[in-house]
Amino acid sequence: MTTLNASASPAARRTVRPIPQGRNRFERAMWLFMRFSGLALLFLALSHFGFQHIIVGTHRLTSEDTIVRWGLAGESITISQLFWRLYYGVMVLLAMLHGLNGLRQVAYDYLKNKTVYNAFMAAAAVLILAVTTMGVIALIVGVNASGATAAITR
Repeated sequence: MTTLNASASPAARRTVRPIPQGRNRFERAMWLFMRFSGLALLFLALSHFGFQHIIVGTHRLTSEDTIVRWGLAGESITISQLFWRLYYGVMVLLAMLHGLNGLRQVAYDYLKNKTVYNAFMAAAAVLILAVTTMGVIALIVGVNASGATAAITR
């Protein structure tokens, strides 16, 4: 951390903390991505928690609420349902990319063999891509009416 000359202008006197340069441009971009995606995920997770657990209340959460928010599979969607699908889609995509990037950084620190590192990251990327794809497809399709009814009657 560097401190600028006290006789400089007020804006120049502030303490400046440089952004780490990293091993290359990709690492610097991923460092920035972790910071910004973390902030976005914090907002998304807290707003989700606030809505689901404080405004609606956990004692009143039902499958019908999900059907109202996401819509039924095969039916046209409303603007409200589009908003909720986009909201959860962004949260899923950011969470999975944020997690994969964190896993990549930890794996780089601990897996010294390049072949093992590449194989591990390929397997992790395939798994995360599969889970993300299933989540996004579920959001695009909507709620299956027969599955929702079966869950309600159990």
